[in-house]
Amino acid sequence: MTEPHTSLTDAAHTVPLHVYIVDDDEGVRHSLATLLLAGGHVAQSFASGPDFLAGANLARPGCVLLDLRMDGMSGLQVFEAMRERGTVLKTVFLSAHGELASAVAAVKQGAVDWLEKPCDEATLLAAVQRAATLSQEVATRALQRTQLLERWNSLSPRQQEVARLLATGISSKEAARAMAQRDPERPIDPRTVDTHRSAIFLKLDIRSSHELGMLIQQMG
Repeated sequence: MTEPHTSLTDAAHTVPLHVYIVDDDEGVRHSLATLLLAGGHVAQSFASGPDFLAGANLARPGCVLLDLRMDGMSGLQVFEAMRERGTVLKTVFLSAHGELASAVAAVKQGAVDWLEKPCDEATLLAAVQRAATLSQEVATRALQRTQLLERWNSLSPRQQEVARLLATGISSKEAARAMAQRDPERPIDPRTVDTHRSAIFLKLDIRSSHELGMLIQQMG
């Protein structure tokens, strides 16, 4: 496995991307790493799928250039293992002539693109950029959802119950009536709902029931 490198020539002109190269052909790994480094990116190479899965940071945004056909664990098997682990990395498959059907199938399963070897340099760099951008978007959404869940979990069970009702756009009076119907032994006054509303908005850092509805929808 090669150590991460950075290029000083073009670093000022591009945002460095973290790119993993997974290919059992040493010559391919070397040529791809050289191209990526010249583009100002960080390249890290692995000779096999298991080595990559053991040594890569699957939680960090970036791109994986993944050989479709390798001895031992195939590229598709590596890709499936990445999906099972919930990685934010995005994959560009590298395929040899005659592997079109497998490459297309991989794209349908969520890969960003596939390129036939030998790759055109400009096409490869564009695919890497596209994959890394998508990866960053996925990572950002995942972080936002984690932060939303943390704020949501800061609410008491009663506040969460009130929040779900208010998110539908009903008034405090209607929410109080609905809660009383659900649990007649624990009636609630509309003014108490208003108190919960204020606490909910404060904890979730929102200003309206519409924002509350959007937040709950984002959390699924």
